[in-house]
Amino acid sequence: MSGSHINGNPPRKRKLIEVALPLEAISRASKADKDRKVGTIKNIHKWFAPMPAPAWRALLFAATIDDPGDTDRRAELLNIIEGLVPDKGTAPSQEALKRARAALAEQGSELPTVLDPFCGGGSTLVEAQRLGFPTVASDLNPVPALVTRVETQLVPSVLGKPAVTGPGGGFEGIADDPLAGLLADVEHYAGLVEQQVRDQVGHLYEPVAGGEVVAWLWARTVPCANPACTIPLPLYSSPWLSKQKGREAWLRPVPAGRAIRFEIGEGAAPTVPNATKKDGRGGKFTCPACGTDVDEKYIRKSGLDDRMGLQMLAVAIDDGAIGRRFVPEPADSLTAAVGVPIDAPDLEFPTQALGFRIQAYGLKNHQDLYTPRQLHTLGAFADAVAEVPSWVQRDGGDEAQATAISSVLAICVSKMAQANSSQSRWRLRDGPPKAEPAFGRQAIPMLWDFAEVNPFGGSVGSWAAQVTTVTAGLKALPRIPHSGAVWQMDARKAGSLVPEGSALVATDPPYFAQIPYADLSDYFYVWLRRAVAGVHPDLFGTMATPKTDELIANPYRQGGQEKARQYFIDGFVDVFSSLKTASRSDLPMVVIYAHRQEENKDGEMSSSAWDALLEAMITAGIGVVGTWPIHATNSTRQRGQASNALASYIVMICRPRDAAAVSVDRRGFISALREELPGALKELQQSSIPAVDLAQAAIGPGMAVFSRYAKVTEPDGSGMRVRKALSCINDELARVLSEQEGDFDADTRWCVRWFEQYQWEQGSFGEAELLANALNTSLHGLEDAGVVKARAGKAAMLRPEELPASYDPVADHRTSVWEVAVHLSRVLEAKGAGSGVDAAGVLLARARPRIEDDAIKELAYLLYSICERKGWSESGRRFNNLVSSWPDLQTAARAAERQGAVPTQDSLAFDVAGEGDEEDLLF
Repeated sequence: MSGSHINGNPPRKRKLIEVALPLEAISRASKADKDRKVGTIKNIHKWFAPMPAPAWRALLFAATIDDPGDTDRRAELLNIIEGLVPDKGTAPSQEALKRARAALAEQGSELPTVLDPFCGGGSTLVEAQRLGFPTVASDLNPVPALVTRVETQLVPSVLGKPAVTGPGGGFEGIADDPLAGLLADVEHYAGLVEQQVRDQVGHLYEPVAGGEVVAWLWARTVPCANPACTIPLPLYSSPWLSKQKGREAWLRPVPAGRAIRFEIGEGAAPTVPNATKKDGRGGKFTCPACGTDVDEKYIRKSGLDDRMGLQMLAVAIDDGAIGRRFVPEPADSLTAAVGVPIDAPDLEFPTQALGFRIQAYGLKNHQDLYTPRQLHTLGAFADAVAEVPSWVQRDGGDEAQATAISSVLAICVSKMAQANSSQSRWRLRDGPPKAEPAFGRQAIPMLWDFAEVNPFGGSVGSWAAQVTTVTAGLKALPRIPHSGAVWQMDARKAGSLVPEGSALVATDPPYFAQIPYADLSDYFYVWLRRAVAGVHPDLFGTMATPKTDELIANPYRQGGQEKARQYFIDGFVDVFSSLKTASRSDLPMVVIYAHRQEENKDGEMSSSAWDALLEAMITAGIGVVGTWPIHATNSTRQRGQASNALASYIVMICRPRDAAAVSVDRRGFISALREELPGALKELQQSSIPAVDLAQAAIGPGMAVFSRYAKVTEPDGSGMRVRKALSCINDELARVLSEQEGDFDADTRWCVRWFEQYQWEQGSFGEAELLANALNTSLHGLEDAGVVKARAGKAAMLRPEELPASYDPVADHRTSVWEVAVHLSRVLEAKGAGSGVDAAGVLLARARPRIEDDAIKELAYLLYSICERKGWSESGRRFNNLVSSWPDLQTAARAAERQGAVPTQDSLAFDVAGEGDEEDLLF
């Protein structure tokens, strides 16, 4: 329908985002964007938990365009969105953008200003500009404010201008690409910066015979705890320097007087000397000289007593071949004699902070994260970039060019710090090993050993590599000459940045207490401030990033968990109240959140993050009118399934709650949930949202019911709190999933009940038989079907890996939903020939004449919910993977059908389990 009457008010047009989205296409593009390593705006600068650009592109279009109320025209608009989100996560074609802009122009009204008060890495605003929207952004944190300013304000201001210097300054280059002038300038002045830094600190980097140094590998040391030994004990976690086939290398520690020196072993040796770190969690190490063990408590005390040092383990060299060569520390190396510069960053770490553990080891100041020569080098690069504006203007460039060029080069310095500190890991892999920059996760952990990269080389972490990476990211920006505006501002006041009632609000707010954005950003801030404080005095006027007003629930800063939660709620009430004033009345707000609920001590699922954010929205008079799940990450992310992280983003479509909204009692709220939630969950399951995220996604339609009422009254007359509403939604979710069990065949219903009680373990044969009789099946028949084994008075489900690889549903005389689902999981999880998505697709195609796809997927959702409730992580992972792979499985099944891998219906001679002859069931 094209509009709706609410409490007698005139109808308003619904936007497409409130009716339909091509979720599979958006999710596929978003996952591809997450996986892309080069050529995206993520390459411009690190930000924490960025939202995929394709998702924003689709959502902004759908939030602005009217739903036509016509099926054919709606299909055309959905097709336009699919064109905006190419499968590989790349930018859309010019033709796709032309179609989208034309559709927006047909609306007949001026495009709204897209407003994001938590601009982060800038993807919201970049994609808004790509579609032609004007943009306004803000962030309390100067680091994302600078990054977004570069992307949406400074780069557009110089598009089409010839370069200040060299052939790249001619108009020929910019005729092909309006960005060519800026790119040429960045490359030119980057070279001048590097030359100046080489002149200042190049002598600190001694050449090594045999090739260019890629990295120096270091370990922290503490004195051995044995009073008779006390040698510097190197703390390193792996003996391996390279596991590349044919280029294997490893460390051999050799006691030498009052120290340990290292020799380099080569080749795929059957055994190599152990690292000093002992197996298991925590910091336990063994001295290679005397065999004395030291524990983490001792190491912490050594650090606090200023007895922690550094020792070089090896030098990694690029010798021109495909791989790395390793040599011991040169005998005459002066590296350890370099002193800390007097102008090193003098910024203390917080006493306590989310994601920080290093303070307990005596690392108290930001300068403690770097080797002395890294401090000299990063300082020299920052100081050289600070001179760039004067160089540009000396060469005839204007102020806009000077600002843009120096800002881009400052970002290169900041990215360089990410790979040039003791937070850089040496990563072993199938190919040549390499340094891995800081922030594989949102924390500053204690690393025992690390890689110091060569800033003047050509590998990861070098100045040349940073310039190449950042300019590649700039090339991913749209060529839109209209600059946005970016401010450093508290989000509580962000609504004042645009005229009242003019904006499309689209934002991805901070994740409650999961990421200490400001504390982490100081890592970058100290170098950015040194490089461009003169160019951006509004961003870098303080010694550190603002923290007092940061809108996260930080118990260390706000006096405990409950006070932190209330601070978060109060702050976001102000934020959403301000944004509601800025929002254009015909447009919804788009708010994206990703956070897992957790089981509390009473066994209920709850989430302080969801509770707090939703309570703030509702208090501010905003209701949730719809939600969409976008699956955008995969299991390879460093924070795995067991962590408090989602595989999906939950998109909430929000509008101001109607002033005439009525109240309802608890019974009325539950009744409305029972009427609306089953249909919403069916849609979520059809979208193949990962099973791990279903409970989180169900929050959306559940809260859409809750937030439409002015008040939900409890039996005692009090208003229902958000936390209780979420509990009711979870209860209804469990009920709906259980009711779906009734759609399964008898064999599958037995398997679900047995699995819920025993998983893959044994139970009593008598109990199994009683359950079979109650469900109108037989234990003997289940054995014959190949899903159960029974012997010696015991019964157990067959584990997936115990099922026969030769299984073919076409030849199966007793096919059940359970059997097909578990076989699909077996094939997906297996290795080698006859496994993987394509093989599973063939199996699905051959099962389709007997088993409905939706039934298999519903079973996987149900089994995952059982596993989550029971704490069965491995089985849960298996069934979540089955759901997550569903779109690929269906594609593979269709391909198998086209290739003739499926028999006709007429050739099927047997019945589905539970639907055969009565004699079969009594067998």
